[in-house]
Amino acid sequence: MQAGTWHVVDFYGKANWDKRNGEPKYNAMAHNPDKTIATEGRKALDIIHGFNITFKADGTFTGSIQNGTIEGTWQADGKDRTVNINFTKTPPSTSYNNEFIEALNNAIFYQGDSNVLLLAPEGKKTYIQFAHNKQD
Repeated sequence: MQAGTWHVVDFYGKANWDKRNGEPKYNAMAHNPDKTIATEGRKALDIIHGFNITFKADGTFTGSIQNGTIEGTWQADGKDRTVNINFTKTPPSTSYNNEFIEALNNAIFYQGDSNVLLLAPEGKKTYIQFAHNKQD
């Protein structure tokens, strides 16, 4: 897993881990024909696109999510592509913060390249996607 700063792209369900695809949660909402759902999706994307995490070479991380910062430790095993992430500091609870923290707490597997990072829990049916470039 590559160190550096990663920005949230979206949370995905109905994932096909091997093909690196799934159903984007908030992007799908933002493009819903129902204007109320689409507005909610765009609002969610604006919030989560502000989330980032910086994995440092010393095994620590820092980052920013809604209303505050995060800190903790991480380790990755490049042979079996597993990851372990532990938080030591989190900001006040919001639904988006909780979703982010839960996704990272439950992350066991990772894959990606120098541009994209995906973290998935056991079963690999969902994942969170990050990119080195901040999303608009």
